[in-house]
Amino acid sequence: MQALAVVVGTLGATGILATAALGTSCEDAVEWDGVLYVAPGPVQGAPGRGASLGSGEIPDCEAGGRCSPPGEAVEVFRLEGVDPSVAVATNAGVYLAPGTFPALPDHPLHEAVFGSASNPNYRKRCGQPFSFVGEVTQAGLSLRVDPTDPPPDQLAQLVDDDGNIWVEVDADTVVEGFDRNGVATIEDGTPVEVTARLCEGELSEPLADRIRPAQ
Repeated sequence: MQALAVVVGTLGATGILATAALGTSCEDAVEWDGVLYVAPGPVQGAPGRGASLGSGEIPDCEAGGRCSPPGEAVEVFRLEGVDPSVAVATNAGVYLAPGTFPALPDHPLHEAVFGSASNPNYRKRCGQPFSFVGEVTQAGLSLRVDPTDPPPDQLAQLVDDDGNIWVEVDADTVVEGFDRNGVATIEDGTPVEVTARLCEGELSEPLADRIRPAQ
């Protein structure tokens, strides 16, 4: 039950609302230039809106497939001083590009999302570090990795139904070798080497010390 509470809290914080009984999931998201940007949750003190980037679309979250109703058209804007490859805005709020991590201090919206340079910090009573190599299968506000080799013993009980491992990041995580427009950005399909720890407290997933390209 504690793990379930953590998952539900994480989904709420990232703007994702899941309804298992209906088999649907809805994201607070906007699609622009072929990329789906997702709301990170409450944002305070974000940069002001800049020039218009044209029209985007709020996806309809009803039934999927070709029968889905069309999305709602919406105007998309730049954020002042922020490259659109990192984040955009609409009249409804701020949206982050996939594979960027607002928990990292180098993200331009770090303090707007987390309130201070030192947050978030999940490093409470952490175990010894361990490393594994794998391919990124989902890059969002956290990272989902398909391990190349069987996962170490510390992770054997933490893989999901597809054998993947969710990895969380915080303000002390170091991401090397993935700079894009001055911001750490990791794309799906990228081979990575992760050094992580298991920590007590609100996280049930491994917490990354370091993420870098796999050799």
